[in-house]
Amino acid sequence: MEAALFDEVKAVLGNLGSSNEARIALLEKRLTVPPSPVNSTDTSGHRRVKVSAQPNGNSMHSIGSGAFPQNSVGPSSMTTPQGSMMEPGLSRDCVAETAVEQAAKKRRLAGSSAAGGGAAAFKQRESSTTPTAPIRPSLSPYLNGQEAQHTAHKNHTAGSTPGSKGKQKNTINRYLVQTGDTSNPPFTGGKEHQQAAAVAAPAASKQLQLGGGSTKALEKECRYLRESHRQQQSELQRSQENCAILELSVQRLEKEASEARQRNSARDKSIREAILQLASENARQERELTLHKLQQEAPRLGSLSVRRRGIDVQEVWEDGNAFKELQSKLNAVGEIREAIEVARKACKRRLPLPGQPLPADRNVGGGDSTPMHPDDWVVQEEVYKTRLAALKREEDTLRADLARLEIEKSAHVRELKRLRDEEGSRFNDFPVLHNRYLLLNMLGRGGFSEVYRAYDLVALRPVAVKIHQLSSQWSEAKKASYVKHSVREYHIHRALNHPRIVHLLDIFEIDNNTFATVLDLCTGGDLEAYTKDHEVLPEREARAITAQVMSGLSYLNTKPRSIIHYDLKPANILFDSNGECKITDFGLSKVVEEGHTQGMELTSQGAGTYWYLPPECFDVKTTPLISNKVDVWSVGVILYQMLYGKRPFGHGQSQEQILRNEVMLNAREVAFPARPSVSADCKDFIRKCLAYHQDERLDVHAAAGHPFLNFKKEKRGSGVGSGAAASNRE
Repeated sequence: MEAALFDEVKAVLGNLGSSNEARIALLEKRLTVPPSPVNSTDTSGHRRVKVSAQPNGNSMHSIGSGAFPQNSVGPSSMTTPQGSMMEPGLSRDCVAETAVEQAAKKRRLAGSSAAGGGAAAFKQRESSTTPTAPIRPSLSPYLNGQEAQHTAHKNHTAGSTPGSKGKQKNTINRYLVQTGDTSNPPFTGGKEHQQAAAVAAPAASKQLQLGGGSTKALEKECRYLRESHRQQQSELQRSQENCAILELSVQRLEKEASEARQRNSARDKSIREAILQLASENARQERELTLHKLQQEAPRLGSLSVRRRGIDVQEVWEDGNAFKELQSKLNAVGEIREAIEVARKACKRRLPLPGQPLPADRNVGGGDSTPMHPDDWVVQEEVYKTRLAALKREEDTLRADLARLEIEKSAHVRELKRLRDEEGSRFNDFPVLHNRYLLLNMLGRGGFSEVYRAYDLVALRPVAVKIHQLSSQWSEAKKASYVKHSVREYHIHRALNHPRIVHLLDIFEIDNNTFATVLDLCTGGDLEAYTKDHEVLPEREARAITAQVMSGLSYLNTKPRSIIHYDLKPANILFDSNGECKITDFGLSKVVEEGHTQGMELTSQGAGTYWYLPPECFDVKTTPLISNKVDVWSVGVILYQMLYGKRPFGHGQSQEQILRNEVMLNAREVAFPARPSVSADCKDFIRKCLAYHQDERLDVHAAAGHPFLNFKKEKRGSGVGSGAAASNRE
């Protein structure tokens, strides 16, 4: 089809003269877009030609494929290089080639003087063409065969020949040869016409080939875009449907989540109320049970009573029946022993004096004046000794029972005091502090603080709550100092994390004069109560406790930190449920700044517990320098107390007496009782911990590495000294 069109173009060019340069340019412009029978017919089956006016006055003819279907893919309009809008179906290559040909036409018009008149006439005709001009018929009979044949037949019957009457219109159609019309052969012209046609033919053929290939590519791309658009529309519709389904699912899930949150909130609230009720009721029953037990034990162990002496009212302890009974038995044993001693002495006086004759009769009773045979006296003396030994065993048994009774009495008195303090506390009605901690029963009371066993309603575990109360009679300066020390304790204690140190969990304010700290709950009591209950501990147990305390102190003095506890005593060493030791109460702790290798100045003289402080803390003449050796001294005192049941210095004296009598300033050497016997390593450790001068005393790390705290099994036959030490430990 393209070859036939090319022949048609050559025929047209042959019929044109050299003076019709403008018409040749118009023909070249019109032939820029090759005709294509694909998708180029309208509803009646005829080819449609789009004509759009250009800004320069020339008309642009293009072959259109008709309007796109309603849902087809393709642009609604395109902008040409000259700024005009290209209707749907126009090829981009068509527009570009038209612009190129227009530029070529202008150059030909400007350079050809012979074609001036023809070009002016052509411009006049083109200017009369309006954008709404009717669509011209196809240039080729191959594009619309029937219409072309009808037009050719009409022209032939009308006898329109160059020689007919009147002047023929100089139109392009008169030079187009109709297919099958042999009666009117085309005019080939002269030699000049043939040369012009030969020059223009290759360019037109190339343009037709490019236009045809571009049209096929565009049609293929159009089909691909339509299919892609259809698929995307389908995917979009499916996505919208899925989105709607997901939105419904999200709404349903949000509703379910909201309902679940409401149910969980209601359930948590009911669980919280149940825990509050059960824990409070359990604590109340424990109080009642403890009170009932104390009331039952009061007749046996004793009770507190009030006695008035003049205007003074004092509380005194009255022993119970068990004490009275044991005391009566001890008195009876004492009386029997005294009677035996008297009889023994009387029997000895009956022996004959030296030089006197022995009595003739033996085994004869008599009074104190009757002489006794020496052999009879030996037998009687053995009887007295045997009886005295039996009384001694009985007395020891009674005294052991009395000691156990004293331990029960001590615990009974502590429990009575605790209940009385609990009844007088304003937190005894099971309050919930900080909307989290349910206070249950009081564990103990100090000078300005109360410790309660509590339950954490958030973490769901038991804890200890220490309530600090400021006295209303204190001055503002004293209150500020107390709060400052408490805040410092909080910052020091909160940063510590070690198995041998009680963990500080929380701190909060209750009111203007009260705040609380939350600690791990240690249910095993403290070392002070343990030593009171057992009085003397075996060396092996005392060593294990000391090693645990030294482990905690070593952690406090491991870089980058260096902390002096300063108030280490049995009451501040707690036991958990497994019997492991933990250090607590960092209210008087000192933080040694980095670079202070010689220690730090003691600015709080008079604070602490005097029995457990070294001599340098009592030097009031100068400001002493202290270090972690203060805690090492305290460890030595605690170990001595565990082994011997008493303190090495100031035992039985009050803190006021210790301070007034300068007991600690004179504590230059420690003395060891004969009983119980301890190992040489233990005594050496105590001596080095209780060295009077700081430079002679062990520091924390040296004390932790002492052989006494070495738990490795010693090799057999390693030495006499090691064997002796091992035997002493046993």
